[in-house]
Amino acid sequence: MYTEIDVAETTAKQFSTMPEAAETIREKAVKKAWMKLPTRYQAMSLDKVMQRSDFLAYFRYTLAQEIAQVLAAYDQHVQAVYLFEESTNPGTETEDYPALVDLTIHLLIRVTSTSAALESFITSLDRALTDVLRQLPSAEFAQRISFLDAIPVTQKDIDSDRGYAVLLKSIYAPPLMIWQRY
Repeated sequence: MYTEIDVAETTAKQFSTMPEAAETIREKAVKKAWMKLPTRYQAMSLDKVMQRSDFLAYFRYTLAQEIAQVLAAYDQHVQAVYLFEESTNPGTETEDYPALVDLTIHLLIRVTSTSAALESFITSLDRALTDVLRQLPSAEFAQRISFLDAIPVTQKDIDSDRGYAVLLKSIYAPPLMIWQRY
């Protein structure tokens, strides 16, 4: 089976295996996150930048973007993908104790209809991503058994304020749209 991924909306790349797709997602995310660091940190080794919370935040965000593109390319029912924080408490961050970066990628996937195929694809992608992310030089990554928390929601769920779909109407901690089908 081939998974077609639309890269930058202009060229398509095909992957013959899920591990190959996961490795490409990881490599693109590492590269993009590294480029967001201040110049003086870009010469550091990967194991050193993996200890920086700003790198981890950039990395997590770019992983989410790459995952969103893969999900949308796989399933035409995917209309938008949102990144959300499982628990947002801005009062816990201080200058002496900055907030820890949650390594789990929490996504709300707005779909026209849910399907067992999409659920299965998400599970397979999570397994493959977990395998490749555990290879990174970081104890936090090595200990994880899952990185992806992707929740499909329909318009009916949103309209009836059902489950996680209610987050899409939140005024206090709205999720961040990272991909949308046009």
